[in-house]
Order: sequence, then structure tokens, then C-alpha cells
Amino acid sequence: MGKKNKYKKDDKEAAAPAPQQRQQQQTAAPAPSTSAAARENTSRLQAGDDGVPATQRPQQHPESQNPQGEWRRPQGGQQRGPQQQQQQYRPQQQGGQQRQLGWKQGEQPRNQQEESSGQQGGYQQRGPSSGPQGGAQGGGQQGGYQQRGPSSGPQGGAQGGGQQGGGQQGGYQQRGPSSGPQGGAQGGGQQGGYQQRGLSSGPQGGTQDGGQQGGYQQRGPSSGPQGGAQGGGQQGGYQQRGPSSGPQGGAQGGGQQGGYQQRGPSSGPQGGAQGGGQQGGGQQGGYQQRGPSSGPQGGAQGGGQQGGYQQRGPPGQQQGGYQQRGPQGPQQGGYQQRGPPPAQQGGYQQRGPPQGQQGGYQQRGPPQGQRTQGGALAPLLPQTGNIKRGTIGNAGRVGVNYLDVDISKMPDIAYHYDVTIVPERPKKFYRKAFEVFRAKHLDNGIAAFDGRKSCYSVDKLPNVTGQVEVIDPHGRTVRYTLTIKDTDNSLVELSSLRSYMNDKIYDKPMRALQCLEVVFAVPCHTRSIRAGRSYFKTSDNGERRDLGDGYEALVGLYQSFVLGDRPFVNVDVSHKSFPIAMSMIEYLERYGLQSAITPATTLNNTLRLIPFIKGINVVYEPPKCFGSAPRVYKVNGLSEKPANEQKFELEGEVKTVDQYFRSRNYTLRFPKLQCLHVGPPSKYIYLPMELCRIEEGQALNRKDGTNQVSEMIKFAATSTNERKAKILDLLRYFKHNSDPVISRFGIHVAGDFITVSTRQLPAPQLEYHKKNFARPFNGSWRMDNLQFLVVKPKTHRWAILHFEGARMHYNKVAELQDLVIQQARYVNVCLEPKADIRTFGDARNLDVHFKDLKDQQYDLVFVILASRGPSYDIIKQKAELQYGILTQCIKQNNVERRLNGQLVGNILLKVNSKLNGVNHKLKDDPRTMLANVMYLGADVTHPSPDQRDIPSVVGVAASHDMHGGSYNMQYRLQCGGGGGAREEIEDMESIVTEHLRVYQQYQKRYPDHIIYYRDGVSDGQFLKIQNIELKGIYVACTKLGIKPKMCCIIVVKRHHTRFFPEGMPSNPRNNKFNNVEPGTVVDRTIVHPNEMQFFMVSHQSIQGTAKPTRYNVIENTGKLDIDLLQQLTYNLCHMFPRCNRSVSYPAPAYLAHLAAARGRVYITGARLSRSPKEEYQRRLIVPAFLRSNPMYFV
Repeated sequence: MGKKNKYKKDDKEAAAPAPQQRQQQQTAAPAPSTSAAARENTSRLQAGDDGVPATQRPQQHPESQNPQGEWRRPQGGQQRGPQQQQQQYRPQQQGGQQRQLGWKQGEQPRNQQEESSGQQGGYQQRGPSSGPQGGAQGGGQQGGYQQRGPSSGPQGGAQGGGQQGGGQQGGYQQRGPSSGPQGGAQGGGQQGGYQQRGLSSGPQGGTQDGGQQGGYQQRGPSSGPQGGAQGGGQQGGYQQRGPSSGPQGGAQGGGQQGGYQQRGPSSGPQGGAQGGGQQGGGQQGGYQQRGPSSGPQGGAQGGGQQGGYQQRGPPGQQQGGYQQRGPQGPQQGGYQQRGPPPAQQGGYQQRGPPQGQQGGYQQRGPPQGQRTQGGALAPLLPQTGNIKRGTIGNAGRVGVNYLDVDISKMPDIAYHYDVTIVPERPKKFYRKAFEVFRAKHLDNGIAAFDGRKSCYSVDKLPNVTGQVEVIDPHGRTVRYTLTIKDTDNSLVELSSLRSYMNDKIYDKPMRALQCLEVVFAVPCHTRSIRAGRSYFKTSDNGERRDLGDGYEALVGLYQSFVLGDRPFVNVDVSHKSFPIAMSMIEYLERYGLQSAITPATTLNNTLRLIPFIKGINVVYEPPKCFGSAPRVYKVNGLSEKPANEQKFELEGEVKTVDQYFRSRNYTLRFPKLQCLHVGPPSKYIYLPMELCRIEEGQALNRKDGTNQVSEMIKFAATSTNERKAKILDLLRYFKHNSDPVISRFGIHVAGDFITVSTRQLPAPQLEYHKKNFARPFNGSWRMDNLQFLVVKPKTHRWAILHFEGARMHYNKVAELQDLVIQQARYVNVCLEPKADIRTFGDARNLDVHFKDLKDQQYDLVFVILASRGPSYDIIKQKAELQYGILTQCIKQNNVERRLNGQLVGNILLKVNSKLNGVNHKLKDDPRTMLANVMYLGADVTHPSPDQRDIPSVVGVAASHDMHGGSYNMQYRLQCGGGGGAREEIEDMESIVTEHLRVYQQYQKRYPDHIIYYRDGVSDGQFLKIQNIELKGIYVACTKLGIKPKMCCIIVVKRHHTRFFPEGMPSNPRNNKFNNVEPGTVVDRTIVHPNEMQFFMVSHQSIQGTAKPTRYNVIENTGKLDIDLLQQLTYNLCHMFPRCNRSVSYPAPAYLAHLAAARGRVYITGARLSRSPKEEYQRRLIVPAFLRSNPMYFV
């Protein structure tokens, strides 16, 4: 089922004084926004707020304003003096649409013959500048996209020391107002944004922004006398500073690094001197934003400031970035990239070489001790392997929970042996038996046993058979016979782990990895409970949490070998629920009955006990008078009657359980309690509860209840810093490097995480009604005064149904009606002003209402779900399989306690999509636009391990509009061999044929591209997807006579890779769990060198550590570029219609998950006795309903 929209409302917005608006001498520009929040939204690449939903509209979004502007051509070859008119491009509509940079790296305009003293075009916008000597702007300025607030006051100009920028270069730069006496001399040699340096000419630049370079920098106001001289050699990163106040508040930022920098206000006398006397010194950056600077002598900021994709300042102070310079003087091109000076590390820097030299390629690591997520713009990271990697986005570094493995001393080969153990049960003592066998029959030879049928050794072992005895925890002796012999292919080439990349072997050296997996697990078995690939510390050794209902959560270590540029060990923390080891009487008192047990206690309601006790192991401890050892049994359930009434036959005599124990000199303390039915289900073995206790360390393969899931999330959702501390603590607990088996194999693992290069992709702009745009920031955006992109003009008839047995107050229902009408008017959804409000009695009465509403052609029915009454599943089955009427369910608790504009606004996101509207679309971008494309998503949901009689449900969603906003769905039921789960979609041909028919119906043509996002597939199933599902798609296309280009991307969420930013979060308010920023991509080092794959975090995690999604491209007949695929994938994460947030994987795959969940709803509560295809035919969606409302399932 889909997740709830729980997005915290935040009404606080930073207030700022409105800047004075004055007329500029040369040109007009839009006035800055009157609030700090609006000014911030205008300036950022990813503007917006932190998740406040669509329904709050306190102000007009800057992107929806429409300032006037004009286009003025630069006059080539003309050299301007300080008073000459600037050459600008002024947009017709925009409050800050930025040029997204980084697609074509190294791109540089051709030299313009000393145009405006080196000025180059671009997109520049300035606020008005007025006052005495207000001009002298633009002397040697170069374009980019520059925006400044107004500069006012006496001598407010002289910006650039007689020329704005001297050799100033554009980028995207935005400044707040500068006011006060001598407020100027701004921009001496300042450069910004994506910077390209042309010829430098004209008088030398001014004193503000000495050698400063861009980054994404944001500063609060600087006020007070001598408020400037900020930023010495400071560089980007993503940095945030609090206010600096008091006398001499500064010297901040001397050699600091970054990219995205944010500062609080600096105030007080001499509030500056930040960075060694001039703002910028060697500061670097790209996207720079400044707050207002006021007070006497507000400037002397800069000097020879540079910006851009990052520029280079004085040696010894500045660092990295992506820097590009044109020729200087008689020097000519070349293409050189240089790292920072030896004293510092950082980023990626690119310079045009002096003296005609041509550059090499150098890369340096990030600064130590500083958060490096989101550094310089447009990294040019090295290409590794023979697969092209992405290039766009902001460079950064981040920790990954992978450990380096030293295999230099590992032997080239190991030996694989078969181990046969008789008898086969009990298996829990196999490891003890093998250890005894190894010491007794293998002369203590070092070998790694997998606990079942295989062992590995670097030494040649003899083929031998022997008998051993082990003693179980209850004192019983268990005898086994073990046989060890060579396998048919006993040699394991461990050397393949050293050569798979160099030799370009496309098949992973799986046998070597399997061997090392077994070896690396050896030290964990004796000190933990194993569940899958995780090893959990027991309650007395580790951290635990009571989950209620008799369960506890334990913490464990997940470990797995993975292949990247080299072998790594992926380590992570795991959390799992286990039954608490206690007596059955204690369980009844604490969780079952929640009261003390007495001899007169009876179990009136045994149904609530069955889900817990069925399937668990209990230890039966006979009374001492029996003289027998404890035994372990598996529980089938409870007896029908209490012990004093439950009868059974023993040696031809029928007696009760109570009588049997009395005959053996033991009197039951609680004879009125039911007994446990244990052992083989066909036999009737009854054990009194008072003689049984729950066995410790049981890893049950069952689905947790709602309460357990809620408590588990609270326990497991921790910040990245806490998660890393847990992992490192577990590594110290297991002491892998001290184990003799691991040492014998010559393996040594590092004690800390590796760091990798990241890129942060720009978030797309989202288009709403009338060409208004929203910009995501931190993974979310707001719909302030925005309306849905497409709404159906028809006025929809609608009704509200609520369950009369819930006794809901009518005023609450009327309030829901009024709030829906009010919010619908805001977003332009057309609903009738009054709803038809009705009550229904039961499921049968619901049929009457649905039939009547359908006959009267109602378009939408709100159904208020009570805690008791017809369930969600029943409502959807009746509405969609029987009557074909559109429903929107809402919980009664939400209507009575949480009803507000935010809640209703979120519901209307779904309602508009169900009514064939489109909430928003991606802004047209020629770099990511594919003409005539159909997005296809598929997912298969499987029953939980304790529900094997339920089939797998296939869900497929496909777009049928031009911009991936409208989808239709198909679902199927299927089973694998033996009635088990089946992952591959066997009916793909008929499914895709129907999707293509719908696409052709809406678009009057078939698609040229199919982008197929396939969710829920493990690594070993990629080949099956190609051979079965893609083949089905091709067959469907061939039968229709079309040949679209196919791109298949596997969406993998079930992995344990996590990203750990270094240092503390840059914005604790919006990122209290210290996760990477949305849009972070890693496609180097930890990905397989010969496969096209990448990791991406596209969402802001609401709680806990964000899980990146891994994408594997397994088919790409259209040869789409990896940059396009990564940006397109990130963009599609913003197209999920249920919320105004970027989700964790693309909308087509997410909607396919909803389609599969809806298919699961259709079979809930039914006894499935026929084949899956027959059961599907009995549950067809009403065809007319499917045609009229194809997106009903959101």
C-alpha cells in the first residue's frame, strides 16, 4: 500500500526588511522580493521550502511573477569606459530561472575582440543603482547570469573600481542590496557561476571581492562600520555559519573550502576582517548569494575575485573546483586541470595553461574534517573501466559503508569440499559437529564451513569419513557421521578477484566471492544469532528494545562482499524482531492477558494468542519427578479445551492432561489454561503451558505486526553518525582480523569506511498552470498560489459516505465538505458546491449506495473509513470490480482530529489525478526531453513467508501523455513452479500490448522510445528479465509493426549501501539526520567497472538514514547517454502525483508498486482455489471505468 503523506507543516518564514528600490541609470530590472524566504527562493538552483504541502499559500512564488525585460545585443569589438551602457539579456518572465550548467564541460565561448573590456554576454540581471556616482558599472565584466539587488546611498556605485568586475566574469551571482556611505567598490575582479575568462583589459578592478571565487555562497547581512573585508581564502563546500557579532568579529574563513556557503549576519563595529582583510582573497565558488551589506565603508570586499565553476585564487590559500580560463596575453589554449597547492586538498580544478602549455589531469581529495557534500560545480571526474560515467552536477565526497579488503597475501587458489552429515536433523548442531570433526579427523586443519554442505580451505584436505558426538544445551548427546570429499570442480580461483577489472572479465568471479563470504562469516557464528547475511548480538551482549506483544528488537551486523573498482566488504547495521526468551506463564502475564495468572484463570479469547505462539519453538522442561531431559518442540497452536478437560488416548486409556500428570506425581498449578499443541500436526501432543518456555535466539521468518513495525522504526531510524557508530562497534565486537581462518586465507579488512566522489544533480523546475514554476529545495516544494497544470473543466458531482455505526458527528462531515470545496477552488479543481452526504450501514448497504450513485453519474465518492465497518479492501473491490465508480477513502480519525487545509490539499493531489488531471510537469529542457516517449514501470509483490498460498501480484503502469504525468495500469496474478512466488512477469506481451493501445488512443501514434523501470529484481535475475520480459515487450511491438528504442533500467532497493556525509549537517533544521542532499549520485569506485550502474539518493529522508536506490541499465538500444539517463531518472522522481516531494525512485516504478498493491487488495479476504489466470478473470476491473479513469489507482 502507499505510504501516508506525513509532511510537517512549517509556517515560519524568515523576515527581512524590504530593500529600497531605486531607478538604475541604464536599465530596469525586477525589484527584489520583500521577504528573505522569497529572495532565497529566487536565488537558489533548488528553491522551495522543506516539505510544506501545496495548500499553504502565503505569498506569490517568485517564479510565477512576470517582470518585464528586453534584449540588448553586445556590440562586438567595442571597448567601453566606466560610464558606458551595459549589455544585458533581460528575461521576459522570471524571478530567477537559472541556466543549468555542467552538461558540456570545457565549453568556452570564442574570444570577443576586447568586447566591453573583456565582457562576455550570458544572462545578467541587476537591480537599480542610484545615488551620487551610481555608475561606473560593468567595466570588464563578463556575462553569466548575474543578479544584484539595488545599491543605494552616497557613492553607492563605483562598483568594480571604475569598472564592474575589471575582468569580472558572470556565472550565476546574486547579491542583496548594498547601502550606506561608500557602499561600493564592489566586484573588483569578481567572477561567478560558470566562468570563462577572456582577455583582461582596461583599468585594474576595484577593491571589493579581492580574489574571491563563486561557489554556491549565501551570506547574511553584514552591518556596522567597516563591515566588509570578508572571506580571505575561503572556498565553497556547503557551509553554514551563525552570526558573528561584536568588535572584530571575524577573521573567518581564512583558507576554508566549499562550494555552497551560507553565513549568518555579521554585525558590530569592525564586524568583518573575515578572511584576512579582503572578502574572497582566494575564495572559490560558483553560485553566490549575498545578503545586504550596509554601514559606512561596507566594502573593500574582494580584490581579484573569481567564481564560476570554481576559480583559482592566490596559491596556498585557495583550492579546487572546476576552473576554466581563456588565454591571457599572448598565451594560447591547451586544456589543463590542476589540483590545489600541496598544503590543501580539494575538488576539481581546471585552468587554461599559461605559456601555451597543455595540461594533464589531476584529481585531489576533499579537505579534512569538513563536510564535502555538494562542493564545486560540474566535476570532471575520471572515467574508470570501459563504461562511460556521468559528468554533470556539483562535486563532493562522501563516506560509504564499504571496507577496503587487503588481498595481497591471499593465495591464488582455494579448495572446495562437499560435506555430508547424517542424520540430517537437528541442523542447529552442524557447526559444533564440524568443529569436533575438524579437530579429530582433519588434524585441526583450517577450513571454513558454511553450516550446511560446503567447506573451503587453502590447504589440501583428505577425503575422510568419521563419527562425532556433540552435547546440546540441554545435556543431550547427539551423534553425527560426517564425510568430506572434493567437489567435481574443487579449485576456486581466488586470483580472479585481483584480475576481474584488469582482464575485463564481464562475469563476476562468483565462486571466489562465495568462498570469501563463508570465510568472513566464521568469527560471527559463535558470538551471534544468524539471520540471512546478518549476525545479531544476543540481548545480554547487545542493545535491545522491547517491541511489545512478546518481541524484542536486536542489533546485528550485515556483511557481504561486493565488487567495485576492487573488492569491498559492505557492512551495515541490521535490526530484527525476535521472540523474547521467557516462560509461557510470564508471556501470558506480560503480553497475553496482561494480568496475574491464578489457578482459576482461564483463556477466554485464544485467537489473539495464536499469531504469536504458532510456529515458535518452546523448550519443554518435564517435572523433576519425570527424570527426563528438556526437549524442544515447535508449536502448532492451542488445545481446544483446558488441561483439566482436554482428553487424549494413551495405551488404550482415555484421560485428561491434568489426570496424566497427576498419575505421574505432578499436580498442575494452572489446570484451567489451554495446553500447547506441539510436534507433528497429525499427532496430538499436548504440553501444559506452565512447563514450557520460549526458546532463545529464534530468527522467525514472519511478518511483523503494526505495533512492532512502529516501535522498530523508532529504534532503527537513526542519523548517519549514529548508524556509523553502531557499525564500527559491531566490527570491533566480532574482531574479524583476529580470526585464524581469515588470517589463513590472507585477508585483512580496514577498520573504517571508504570515501567516494559524488555529484549532486540539479533539481528540475516544475511547471504548473499558466507557465508558473516551482523549484524544489531539499527534496520538496510548495504550491503557493499555484494551480494544477491540467484540470478537467467539467464540474464534478461528488458525494460523501460515512459509516453510521461509527456515530460520526455531522458537523465534522460538513466541515470536510467545506474544506474540500475551499481547497479545490485554490488549485482549480471543479467540484459542485455541495456534496451528497449519506450514511451506510454495512457492506450490503454499501452496494445500494454505489449502484445509486453510479446510476446518477456521480464522478467521485469520498468514503470515510471507520475503525469498524467495511474495510478499505471491501470498498475498493465493490467500487472498481463491480460498479465502476471512483472512490477516495479517508480515515475517520483524520476527519475528526487532523482535518486541516494541509490534509485536504494532499488528498486533492490524488483526486485531481484520479479525475484525469495532471498536477504538474517537468519544465521543458532540451537536454533531457525525449520526443514521443512512453514511460513503463513494473513491480511484482510477493506474499509474506507465512502466506505461501497467495499468488504473486504483477503491477505495470505506463504513461500515455507527452510529459509522463498521466498513467494507466494493468495487473496480473501469477505463481512460480510448485505454487511459490514468481518474479519474472510471464504475461508481459499482453500487458504491453494494452499499454501501447492506450498510448496510441491518446497520442494518435505509437512511442519512439520506451523507458522501462523494473522494480524488485535481484542481481541474479537480470538475465531472466532480458529473456522473458524484454522479449515479451519486443514481441508486442513487432505484432503492432513498430520498433521503438528500448531502455531498461533495473531499480534495486534491497541493498545495504548507505552514504555517510563527513562532519555535521550543514542545515540541521532540514537535515537533522545528516543525510546527503537529494540528487546525490555515485557512479564510480563502488559500482562494477564493466556494468552501467549508479546509486542515487533522490529524496530527503524524513527519518533515519536515507537509502540510495541503485540503478542498473541492462538494455539501451537507443544509446542514451548516461548523463541524460541519470538526470531523467532524478527528474521523474519529482513526478509522483501523491505529494509535493521528490520520492526515492522514479514515478513509473512507484506507480507500478501502487498497481500491484491494488491487485493485492482485489484478492484480500477471498479463498483462491483456482489457477491464478482464472482468479484474475474473476476480478477484472470494470472496462468502462478503466477507460474513463485510467489513473484511478493512485
